[in-house]
Amino acid sequence: MKKYATIDIGTNSIRLLLCAFDEGEFHNVQKKVEMTRLGKGVNETKMLDFERMLETTTVVKRFADESREFGAEELYIMATSAVRDAANASEFTDRVLKETGIAIDVISGEQEAEIGFAGVLAGVKDESGLNLVIDIGGGSTELIVGNHDGILFSMSLDVGAVRMTGAFLNHDPVDPSELERMSRAIDDITSSIYETLRTFGVSKAIGIGGTAASYATMLKKMEVYDRDDIHGTKVTIDNIREINDRLMKMSNLERKEIIGLEEKRADIIFAGGIILERILSSLNLESFEFSDFDNLEGYLVHSLSKKQ
Repeated sequence: MKKYATIDIGTNSIRLLLCAFDEGEFHNVQKKVEMTRLGKGVNETKMLDFERMLETTTVVKRFADESREFGAEELYIMATSAVRDAANASEFTDRVLKETGIAIDVISGEQEAEIGFAGVLAGVKDESGLNLVIDIGGGSTELIVGNHDGILFSMSLDVGAVRMTGAFLNHDPVDPSELERMSRAIDDITSSIYETLRTFGVSKAIGIGGTAASYATMLKKMEVYDRDDIHGTKVTIDNIREINDRLMKMSNLERKEIIGLEEKRADIIFAGGIILERILSSLNLESFEFSDFDNLEGYLVHSLSKKQ
């Protein structure tokens, strides 16, 4: 089988997928992640930080080298919220092109939603009901409704774990007034689409991305990430509220000791969790199911479909 690689350059992390792919099936899947916080400050300055760009370029180059060592015959690189929002994005994309020889595909919010959904479908084989996919990233959140027949609704919202942390959370531990302001801002941004989402009568919410993964691994107290074990994990809204209540009272240093939470997510995970809680609560959804099939798989499917 032919081997492929995809790299996702996000606001908070850089992620790599290595796999063999044939007739719609993924084999020998390996995933890696490095958190470089490329989007730090972008919401406030509209500029990518020079040091963040250098560190991110180094990681992307290393991932590209690992892809070639793996034997990937094709490598695709996409970038999302932080890069598409930054006024100096071309400085970063030109740097990556020079270092790797591969042009970055800076995708729109709409494309990001479609790609994430395509990845989820790769891991959902036997369902016909409508699913709501929730992808909370560092800079944006994508909400998608659909099934194997296609997407019925998608929306990308400028609310993410890094963006909300930078805009509202300045105390450690979090001050109650900060939580109140952040929650109000999240509701202001997301509330306009809830009426539309309720009309679909979704049968299940599926979470992808770093926030959803973190809540699944914290719930399971997973010390070493296991794709097979974590995929399909059900996380209830009560689980989320309990974790959020605990995070609210903890310092960043204390959060770093939580089993199942990556240390570099300690300072932003609370904002991501509040976004998740507010969305599920507003839609009267009792839980979400975590999918390890996400926009990395989706971007490979998307990229190969464009060649046909």
